[in-house]
Amino acid sequence: MWKINKKGDIWISAALYTAIGVVLVTLILSVGMPFVNKLKARNTVLQTKNVLYEFDSAVRSVYNEGFGSRRPLFVEIGEGDFTIDSTNDKVSWKIISDEKLGIEPDLQKPIEEGNLKISSKSLGQGYEIELFLDYKDEIDVESNLKLLSGKYNLVIEHVYDTKDYVNIRESG
Repeated sequence: MWKINKKGDIWISAALYTAIGVVLVTLILSVGMPFVNKLKARNTVLQTKNVLYEFDSAVRSVYNEGFGSRRPLFVEIGEGDFTIDSTNDKVSWKIISDEKLGIEPDLQKPIEEGNLKISSKSLGQGYEIELFLDYKDEIDVESNLKLLSGKYNLVIEHVYDTKDYVNIRESG
């Protein structure tokens, strides 16, 4: 009878198990990452909605309380473009996403959730999602801040100079 050398069998088994493990991990990550990215984008939209609700509440409270009223507000913008458009009295946040995120694109009118308006446009393979507060014909909003990104301590103040307006500025 022939004697078979079994010393190499352990190493072959170890290499096969390692290769199978690497393939399984790669497969799980390739299937799971798009789902994780979608959840991350949806969470970013929800967090920004909350920031805009707080922002709107502060602006309206200050305006309704009268001249001299002010509120501090901490704003943290992780992704997207947060803009304060003094010309059109509009505060908006835009992000480009690969997913619809539950927002139907290219509607005639934006979706309204209280004072917050939500719209989405198709951009080839992606979507431009915009959340905005439109104060036109209600409150005159002025700010020297145009584009916000990161963390800010803001002061929202009702001012009467030559006209009645709400000023948004960075504290400090």
